[in-house]
Amino acid sequence: MPLPKLSLSVQSELSLKKATKTNPLPTIVVYATDDGKILGNLPDSEHLTTAKALLKRSNFQAGLGESVIDYAINDKDAAAIVIVGVGKLDKLANNIAKVANATYNAIKTSQKAAVLWGDTICQIHFTQFVTHLIGSSYRFDHHKSKPKPADTLSEVVLINTKDSLDDYKTALQFAQATATGMGAARDVANEAPNVLTPSELAKKAKQLAKDYADTITVSVLGEKDMEKLGMGCFLAVSQGSDQEGKLAIIEYYGKSGKSGKKAKLNKPIALVGKGLTFDSGGISLKPSAGMEEMKFDMGGAASILGTMHAIAEANLPIDVVAVLACAENMPSARASRPSDVVTAMNGTTVEILNTDAEGRLVLCDTLCYVQENYEPKVIIDTATLTGACVIALGSVRSALYSNDEDTIFALQAASEYTNDLVWHMPLDDAYDEQINSKVADIQNIGGREAGSVTAACFLKRFIKEGQAWAHLDIAGTAWNGGGTCAATGRPVALLAQYLRSQSQA
Repeated sequence: MPLPKLSLSVQSELSLKKATKTNPLPTIVVYATDDGKILGNLPDSEHLTTAKALLKRSNFQAGLGESVIDYAINDKDAAAIVIVGVGKLDKLANNIAKVANATYNAIKTSQKAAVLWGDTICQIHFTQFVTHLIGSSYRFDHHKSKPKPADTLSEVVLINTKDSLDDYKTALQFAQATATGMGAARDVANEAPNVLTPSELAKKAKQLAKDYADTITVSVLGEKDMEKLGMGCFLAVSQGSDQEGKLAIIEYYGKSGKSGKKAKLNKPIALVGKGLTFDSGGISLKPSAGMEEMKFDMGGAASILGTMHAIAEANLPIDVVAVLACAENMPSARASRPSDVVTAMNGTTVEILNTDAEGRLVLCDTLCYVQENYEPKVIIDTATLTGACVIALGSVRSALYSNDEDTIFALQAASEYTNDLVWHMPLDDAYDEQINSKVADIQNIGGREAGSVTAACFLKRFIKEGQAWAHLDIAGTAWNGGGTCAATGRPVALLAQYLRSQSQA
């Protein structure tokens, strides 16, 4: 569902007026470390005095994410005080998301809140904090017959006692745009697969052209179009489903300017997203346990869609083309079989040894399409591609593969800035040998060893010589499994920051 409308602003000091029914006092939030110190070099005030007294009398330990509240029940003219624990100060930088989540949970039943950071939080961590504060308000409950009442929080003022707040105001605007994109990504990824079919995912892309008509155009290819283009690998996946496969192409004219049908992107950055709206495994059927999570197999496309929301909202001056590979992988009499041989758009023949290794099949043709129709500065694809990646990196970092050092460094820098972390993985030729086929040019799996690496090697086979490219395997980071079972919105923050830095280069 759309994020609630939170009014956020940055100020250098807190000024309170007498409370009225229509203008209540804000709940005031301060932060403390586990050694009992209140952060921020805050100016002396009755609020600071109250916070110190509350910290002492409550014996509050200020562990990471813990909070204690003085509701000021005995004084109707006093603001409620919340102390949020940050744990150890030297670990605060890595725990901004947890602190933001704890902050939101402590103030969500207030109408207004004033967050007193003082001079503690730097611009980078401020951006992270705002993004996750807004993200903590996200909920996906429109399928419930009786959803919980909405949170009452509508306004948050962030108090930073810096010499200049201009950088923080800029960071606030970008953080809000990023949060909007992450919310959009979570919405589509969380949606039920009988609702979010490939056609519906393509419609979500087309909605962007309506929402941002000044900068975005969208076109959609169907299976007949793909047949003409020779996209045999993509069609080998979608042919088993009654739902038609779609290729949604989103063009963002942030730099060259949109000028009708003759508009042309100028060496855009290309984003490609795997959009398997449900992955049963096809003939190589997955085990039933956990199969419900395969609605998230379009997490790559969701993240690209969310990223386009974010950069359009932020109005970044950069040209971008994004392509969503939308399909459904189902078993049927028409489905591909293990040992089938199909031909990709660039003429490469592929032996399908496992129909559950379908993501790389839709992506390889999509990568060919992008290179054939654009002159991208760099191509970045995102995909919930391999279970092997989850085993290797868990849910902390996404796997980063690339053939270009500049792209590696830029993505790593963006990941550190946003704390949407990646880990650089190898692409040695020795791994590539595992996907050589005896009957075709290439096979779609490389055996049990290094499964995430050989999947990336497969994609690399479809990148032209000299074309900068990066692949993000987000199988462990796009959603939280188990009891939570919800999309995270990653790596929207990473990609949005990367594009922001490229627009400033």
